[in-house]
Amino acid sequence: MCARCGDMDPSLPGYLMDTLGKTKEEVNQILNKESGVLGISGISPDFRDVEEAKAQGNERAALAIDFYNHTVAEYIARYAVSMQGIDVIVFTAGIGENQINIRKGICEKLKFMGIEIDENANDCRGEEIEISAPNSKIKVFVIPTDEELMIARDTKEIVQN
Repeated sequence: MCARCGDMDPSLPGYLMDTLGKTKEEVNQILNKESGVLGISGISPDFRDVEEAKAQGNERAALAIDFYNHTVAEYIARYAVSMQGIDVIVFTAGIGENQINIRKGICEKLKFMGIEIDENANDCRGEEIEISAPNSKIKVFVIPTDEELMIARDTKEIVQN
């Protein structure tokens, strides 16, 4: 998550209220607006800012990125277990379409599954492209979203019905 806490122990809100003297509203603010990549990096929920800070040697930014990559890779591996395998991984939306190093970092953590990316193909932003290497056991793609088009289509369908 960029600014939310993601998975957490259910006792955490009570602990924060008790130990920090925070109200329910303050804990809600922390967990939903000041956690995740922002909370770990202390910089921003925007990966462009966090990657820039990492490039300048900021250790918290590096930790936030590594933690994010690890968590996404963990979820992909969990889904692979549930689905009894994966044929394709698709990176999409803001981070998936534009963050070259994030895609690379996630895929590197999934090498044990036979995922290999083509560094040259991965050097792209916002274009539909296969970024997996020819020897990759699982295909990896970048596919841009068009959320505005989907909203327009859904709105049209609702209005017509």
